[in-house]
Amino acid sequence: PSAPTLFKRRFDEYSDPVSYKQKFMDQNAFLVYYTKGFDGPNRPPIESRDAPVPRQTLQYGLRNDAWAEMDDVFAELSFFVSGSSNLSDILDPLERTIAAFEAYLSYTPAVDVEEARLRIR
Repeated sequence: PSAPTLFKRRFDEYSDPVSYKQKFMDQNAFLVYYTKGFDGPNRPPIESRDAPVPRQTLQYGLRNDAWAEMDDVFAELSFFVSGSSNLSDILDPLERTIAAFEAYLSYTPAVDVEEARLRIR
């Protein structure tokens, strides 16, 4: 897909969904920040520096990186067609796009990746 919404939707259909906790923290970022994640007496803070980054956050970040690079490829292709760009200008963003896809796929089960590769052969 060449539109960002359609491109991202394809990734979102496969990615981990946004958790309730993440939605709460996003909607209440000001409150979470200034209370340092206070979640009540005798309870751990809802946000901690030691907490691992959720897989969903990594997937969405890599999805956005993939789109940014893919958008650069489309832009360079339009310049190439008009004659104001050369092939190496297309290859750089294309290589970054592939790297972003590979990084995203590193968070997917190996069985799913292998099945997808078999389907495209």
